[in-house]
Amino acid sequence: MRRMTRYSTCSVLALALGAGPALADLTAQQVWDGIENAAQGFGYAIRATETPSASGLDVTDIELRFAVPEDNTTVDLTMDAVSLVENGDGSVTMTFPASIPITMQAAPDGEDDVTMVLDYTNTGLELVVAGTPDNMTYTYSADQLAVTLAELSVNGVLIPRQEARLDVVLDDVSGTATSVTTSGTEITQTVQAGAVNYEMVFNEPESEDTALVSGTMSAVFIASAANLPEGFNPNDPGSLAAGGFSASGAMGYENGQMQFAATEPSGTLSGTTKTGAVTVEFAMDGAALRYSIGATEQAITLSGPDMPVPVDVSMAETAFTLVAPIAKADMPQDMALGLTFGGFEMSDILWNMFDPGAALPRDPATIALDLTGQVTPFINLFDPSEMARLDATGQTPGELNTLTLKDLTIEAAGAKLGGTGSFTFDNTDLQTFGGFPRPNGTVSLTLDGANALIDKLIEMGLISSEDAMGARMMMSMFAVPGDGPDSLKSSLTINEQGHVLANGMRIQ
Repeated sequence: MRRMTRYSTCSVLALALGAGPALADLTAQQVWDGIENAAQGFGYAIRATETPSASGLDVTDIELRFAVPEDNTTVDLTMDAVSLVENGDGSVTMTFPASIPITMQAAPDGEDDVTMVLDYTNTGLELVVAGTPDNMTYTYSADQLAVTLAELSVNGVLIPRQEARLDVVLDDVSGTATSVTTSGTEITQTVQAGAVNYEMVFNEPESEDTALVSGTMSAVFIASAANLPEGFNPNDPGSLAAGGFSASGAMGYENGQMQFAATEPSGTLSGTTKTGAVTVEFAMDGAALRYSIGATEQAITLSGPDMPVPVDVSMAETAFTLVAPIAKADMPQDMALGLTFGGFEMSDILWNMFDPGAALPRDPATIALDLTGQVTPFINLFDPSEMARLDATGQTPGELNTLTLKDLTIEAAGAKLGGTGSFTFDNTDLQTFGGFPRPNGTVSLTLDGANALIDKLIEMGLISSEDAMGARMMMSMFAVPGDGPDSLKSSLTINEQGHVLANGMRIQ
């Protein structure tokens, strides 16, 4: 549940640092009660002293704690005082300390006992809360927000700042958050930052090993929405299995740059990374998990004493998509898997290591896979009792019903393989294919430039003429001439009897 811990921490902080336009009269007490309810909904225990004032409410000695007992981990956030002032127009202004310490302690079984204190600071923070007690809007802006590693200890030994340093600075920050309470709680938030700068430094005096990572990002954004049903407990996986919970979000940035260096007795490993635009999206509810990540214009350089030549590679596009059902179902559920590495290029220095004569075309290479289908889950992945029974009995967690290959592309060194197809699966027949459900369907493949590539590999001495002859014979068995020169195509079918046919000829 570590990801849930991080997610809930960020969400509570977003609600705590909020403000918005006047929608209806709110009292300071109602605003604070709303924040307490939101924190408790995410699994935080909260303690504070509340003192009514002439202008609203003063809250002092504030402590929020999130605990993950199974990992022996806690997150504590403390504030000396928060002032809530009623503005007279139905809104409430909140004033927070300029510095807020966040303490994280973790002592998982068999691992080091680590205590980390982060100092969360703000400059020019403006906050207002408006709406109704059951529908509050928080809007905020700040010239700068920063997080600094103030203290780190491992097994009770304090690590000096010169040996471990972390600084993250967000400039030109703005955002909104809403909290709507009905039978449960719905929370949405958006955050934007003009720029993010970060630096991490680690030095080990005993070995003289050092590491430095620093970087920047611009146009950073985060958006999320969560529905917490009444009684939801993020520490209890059973709360996820019970239904009613849902969460979705997206984050991204542009113009990412990072520099890193690590020094050890053998020398220094250093490098850089660059990205154009990066986007991450996720969604989760009681039925399925959806996740996707995409990036453009990536570049990596790397050099070090153990590397024969410097690495210099780039990628025009990368993407990954996953859709997976997580709840027990009686009917087939959608799934999907997508993967793209598009426009891969590397420097001539790397090419020349195995192709000094430039025999192979050095065009950008691409690998892409787009796969969809349906599966029927037999268990709920978030139900601890069902997962324990699965481990104990070795039962099948579900069955595969259909698969559709929407696209397969492999393009490199002047050759290109493409494919599409679809299959259904008979789960009552586990004998024909040795315990695997019997497929029924067809996949169509095309291959261009294969013979030219084989000729160049022979010329380079990477394969022998005998090996090339075997490869060509294999292609002739499974493929027929395609629509153009040096082009092949093949149709592979598995019929209802379990026979495997290549271009209409049975091969199994």
